[in-house]
Amino acid sequence: MAIENYEPRATGRIVGGRDVEIREFPYQLSLQNNGYHICGASVVASRLALTAGHCCIGTEVANLTIRGGSTFHEEGGIVFLVNRIFIHPQYDDANLNNDVCLLRIIGTFTKHPDIAIIQITNSATIPGGDQGTVSGWGAVETNGNASPNLRATKVKILTPTQCNKQIQNYATPTASMLCAGNVGSSICVGDSGGPLVYEQRQIAIVSFIVNECGGPFPAVYTRLSNKSVRDFIRQQISNDQVRQLLVSERM
Repeated sequence: MAIENYEPRATGRIVGGRDVEIREFPYQLSLQNNGYHICGASVVASRLALTAGHCCIGTEVANLTIRGGSTFHEEGGIVFLVNRIFIHPQYDDANLNNDVCLLRIIGTFTKHPDIAIIQITNSATIPGGDQGTVSGWGAVETNGNASPNLRATKVKILTPTQCNKQIQNYATPTASMLCAGNVGSSICVGDSGGPLVYEQRQIAIVSFIVNECGGPFPAVYTRLSNKSVRDFIRQQISNDQVRQLLVSERM
């Protein structure tokens, strides 16, 4: 899809939680535009990073880099160049339905310190009531400054019924969305694209907040248990594995 007609989006942020080290979250990446952190992302294959669709809208591939293997988004680790963007074909910029994007890097994420692939959920359902862990470099309060240090917090996962009831007056709930969050412990305007992890698998991508950070309403995520979302991600991973195989056979 054409992406040059949109403005780049701001990032999301962690409210509450604690400072963490990248070795605890080796799948966590910083997506950067002209060297500035704009969104979180995660390592889902040797050359593919997973983030939110709205993080890819309005960007030029030549300006994008990804920093991995560092607790800090401004320094350390390894910076990778991006050479392709894949946005979900049914991504809706108006209501953020199917808010998912993959980025292909030059080189590989594997064999680098503190960088590791996280598997996406293989389940069609996510248990409501349990807690997942979300991580990112966002601010620690509404309208605050971004945190230089990676942070993480636990958030309660809501059932689809609970999610729809809580956000229906503020957003258009869809099957690709998942709600999670506690009062005083959530994401904010800037951790967009970051991973929500449950039982060592990524179950969702940070998408958007309702009203305020860490307020009474849950944050909204892209649900990886949704068939359309999961199939899209798996297809891109499969396609890239085929590309790498073809290249290796030519060598």
